[in-house]
Amino acid sequence: MQALLKTEDFRQRIRAYIRQNVRAYLPGLGSEEEVKVVPNEPEIGYSRPPNPSAEDYEEQLAAYELRLARAKQIHTCEPRRCLVPDAHGRLRCKRGAPFDIADDDIIEEGGRVQPKRLYGYINGWMPAILINVRCNNDAKVLTNGRETKNITFYTTGYAAKKQNKTHNMSAIMAKGYAYHRKRSSYLDTIREDQQKMLFRLVHAINREQELAAPMVISYLMGWGDTYCSHRYTPIYFTSFMGSLLKVFPSLTKTG
Repeated sequence: MQALLKTEDFRQRIRAYIRQNVRAYLPGLGSEEEVKVVPNEPEIGYSRPPNPSAEDYEEQLAAYELRLARAKQIHTCEPRRCLVPDAHGRLRCKRGAPFDIADDDIIEEGGRVQPKRLYGYINGWMPAILINVRCNNDAKVLTNGRETKNITFYTTGYAAKKQNKTHNMSAIMAKGYAYHRKRSSYLDTIREDQQKMLFRLVHAINREQELAAPMVISYLMGWGDTYCSHRYTPIYFTSFMGSLLKVFPSLTKTG
């Protein structure tokens, strides 16, 4: 990858990929003034994407993507949401806004990728997800740059969990077991010793384990370990395939 990134031909292919799949700019979203001109439609997520069979489908798609980006991808800094005080007491955005500006899609020899962005408060997005799922999203091209290292550390830390006493039950149990070993009486029988050990371990978990507020309320209300707030209806893929083949009969497999 390092050798490929030094060649202009490969970097040009990456730029073409970024232009197609990772965006942070559309005509009409180049500045704060331009963004204010585009109407904000908070409920656009409940709408349907354009009909692919329409004659002006490409024009409808471009206009629809602009409306979605205006409603879902504009970052607004607010206290207690993303603005936090730094070491000097000044408020800063923990999301990093305003984001880096770039006049064109960038791929450097070191692997840093930057999509075109003219307004610093626009989150990047993947067009396919934005149009079909109609929700806020983010996308990054991972090569061998700093973002790849960061996501590797983040995923590893998230999967392995930090060894803090409130994050890891094994750490709490180890602490409880050490307490039990120091205070065990040689006069106790094996059964009595094991009973005390189990009691102390459970008591340590109840006392120090971090529990989410919804989980605590669920237990207090007697709802059990899980609470289902919605009723889900199965969607069968065969109906989707039937509709797709009806519109695009050329996709039908032949001998």
